[in-house]
Amino acid sequence: MKNVTALALVLGFVALPAMAAQDAPFHHEAGLKYSANTEEFGDGLWDLDYRFYLDSVSQEKGPYALNGFLAQSTNVGASYSMQDDIDLDIFSVDGTYVFDSKWFVGAKIERYDAGNFDTDTYQLDLGYYFNDSSKVAAFYVDGSDIDSIYGLEVRSFIDLKSTTGIDLGAKWTHTDADDIFNVNADWYVTKEWSVGLGYDDNGSDDNFTAKTAYWLRMSDAFSATFELAKVLDSDVDGLFVGVGVVGRF
Repeated sequence: MKNVTALALVLGFVALPAMAAQDAPFHHEAGLKYSANTEEFGDGLWDLDYRFYLDSVSQEKGPYALNGFLAQSTNVGASYSMQDDIDLDIFSVDGTYVFDSKWFVGAKIERYDAGNFDTDTYQLDLGYYFNDSSKVAAFYVDGSDIDSIYGLEVRSFIDLKSTTGIDLGAKWTHTDADDIFNVNADWYVTKEWSVGLGYDDNGSDDNFTAKTAYWLRMSDAFSATFELAKVLDSDVDGLFVGVGVVGRF
């Protein structure tokens, strides 16, 4: 019930009249998001996050949702996630330094608490922006009470003439249990609206996910975000829904 009440407050903010937005550049970004399956909508996950970009980030380049990625700027951030029904709390702090050569290094520290289990994890990243809208990176994760994990990822945004563009990504993760593969494609019909398809394979099961998202500009400072996804498998019920607010300044 607490989640539903809090979500109603978020939706109330979204319902405020929109003002003209001028796509002003920003250094700071903060967001609050609620996501859940429609079968158990009151037992969803809350995410609160903040990020500071050293260089000014343009909102005129590419889709609004990808402005941070396309900026290729040194940044630091912090986040907190919680889910009441499983007594879950996750705290994290991370940062990425981008060199003039477009090589970058990143680090992340995360504290995970779920019921009687808790652990700390540490992640290191090394990567390279090989053009204005693409990157490749390697990562390594270790910590208390977990086995080490490592992998590779590549991501590229492709501009299109008739629509905004396509965001493509692939990721390979090696664990002691299995290799995990993730592939993602999001077509941005406009700067605000995307439709996409994702595929994941964890070694024992694989799924396709159809999704769509919309970024509603309320003003230069505030936006509302909406996400809808469906796992294309008869064993998975319901839709995954995400609603959030984002502040940029």
